[in-house]
Amino acid sequence: MAIVTGAAGGLGQAATQRLSEEGVKVVAVDLDAEAAQKSAADLPGEAIAVGSDVSSEEGVEHYMAEAVKAFGTVDFHFLNAGIAGSLAELVDVPVNEWDKVMAVNLRGPFLGIRAAFRQYLAEGTTGSIVVTSSIAGLRGSNDLLAYTTSKHGVVGLERVCLMFDA
Repeated sequence: MAIVTGAAGGLGQAATQRLSEEGVKVVAVDLDAEAAQKSAADLPGEAIAVGSDVSSEEGVEHYMAEAVKAFGTVDFHFLNAGIAGSLAELVDVPVNEWDKVMAVNLRGPFLGIRAAFRQYLAEGTTGSIVVTSSIAGLRGSNDLLAYTTSKHGVVGLERVCLMFDA
């Protein structure tokens, strides 16, 4: 059984589709409950939809409880962080919008990982956790896109080089 957050579009929706095609029971979680419902309804296998705010403890507890109620166990958490929005220049991005983006992209995965580990401990089992996130998806500013893309590409390249040097 898999929980997928951000399941109503993009990478989350693609993950729910692929998992379902492979015979995995899916809990499609999205802030937009109606979109989550549509995503779950379009899957070929067994699935439920849960409308939930992944950046709040209550929201994460809600989707975890619904998953356990529906399927009894949780084997896989696909924490798909991200939020779509404006591509305003950095100087035009309101602080409250930036805070929301940071909550979904940072607090959301933290809460999801914590909930996953708690569930695995409660079940006395293990499972898998995947977190996807994109700095480019932080919607902060189109003038930061080239910088964040190149910076993270260089960091990744450095890590690869360090692995081969060791």
